[in-house]
Amino acid sequence: MDYGLILAGATVAFAVATALMWALRPVAFDTGLIDRPGGRKLHDGDVPIIGGIAMFGGVFAGLVLAGLPGNVLLSIFVASTLLVVIGVVDDRFHLPASVRMISQIAVVLLMVYGGGLYLADIGDPFGTGVITMGRFTLIFTTLVALTMINAYNLVDGADGLAGSLTLVALLSVALVGGLGHPSAVAALTVSAAIIGFLLFNFPTPWNRPIRSFMGDAGSTMLGFTVVWITLGVSQGEARVISPVHCLWFASIPIYDCLTCFVRRAMKGKSPFSPGRDHFHHILLRGGFGVRQALGILTGLQLLYALIAIAGHFAGVADVVMFAAWSVLFVTQRSVIRQMGRYHRFFRLRRLQRLRMRIATV
Repeated sequence: MDYGLILAGATVAFAVATALMWALRPVAFDTGLIDRPGGRKLHDGDVPIIGGIAMFGGVFAGLVLAGLPGNVLLSIFVASTLLVVIGVVDDRFHLPASVRMISQIAVVLLMVYGGGLYLADIGDPFGTGVITMGRFTLIFTTLVALTMINAYNLVDGADGLAGSLTLVALLSVALVGGLGHPSAVAALTVSAAIIGFLLFNFPTPWNRPIRSFMGDAGSTMLGFTVVWITLGVSQGEARVISPVHCLWFASIPIYDCLTCFVRRAMKGKSPFSPGRDHFHHILLRGGFGVRQALGILTGLQLLYALIAIAGHFAGVADVVMFAAWSVLFVTQRSVIRQMGRYHRFFRLRRLQRLRMRIATV
């Protein structure tokens, strides 16, 4: 790999994404591609939903320069284009869930048959040897990919969260794969585009006048990107890490998605029905601010990614890593709920003490 091309690709991805974030703002207001406050949406004012288009433009401008294999790049480009187009239409007109699901399945088929990326095995999570998918490869690949796409879509409920979690996953892949691996190069390029978007989405006071969202176009594309890049480093001849370790790179979105699905199904609701039962909602109800909730969830994801990286380089067995990951999956929601409860309790205690001091003055 030419390091100059890698740097050029990342630079162009950042520059194009940033430029499009500026250029698309007036277009969004003119076409109604905006998010208005109301209902479950608590943001202030009308916010353009342009992050998905901007990141898409940045990613593929950068990837062309980075010199990835043409067949893989073409298939991923077509698949991502479909996701972004459907996402933009959904952001503007709210498509039925069935249309979104059909488009996502089509994207997975493009990845499998066009790019040659699929989940041939899941490593050795039970200590019984590597488990291959065999005749169920396509079905299992589709299920895993759909779960990841929707996990990142559903976690996109707080400013900066989906982008930050994706950034952790992709930089982890880049660290494990090294600059000689095509998937690592792609991970760095996509990361640069995400950083360009986060300049307009990260919850800081200085960017409030230009705050923008990524919408379904962005979150589904990022989820698909994580699937594509992790399959690239965990499957086939270019494999450098076990699929079990890769689970850790996307722990928070997966935990959040699956626990919400299970809870809704147990209540007789559709798993895809909207709700305020995600991890960030729990933290916000506990009295944490948006930046605090973002810091907690991103910090946890960074911790889990570091555990996976350390486990990979230390040669920790898949069965140990999967057992630990499963324990966290079962307990993560309870841990986050307790964090919210303790924070709310101590916050009330501080308010009571303050009132007592004011009363004694």
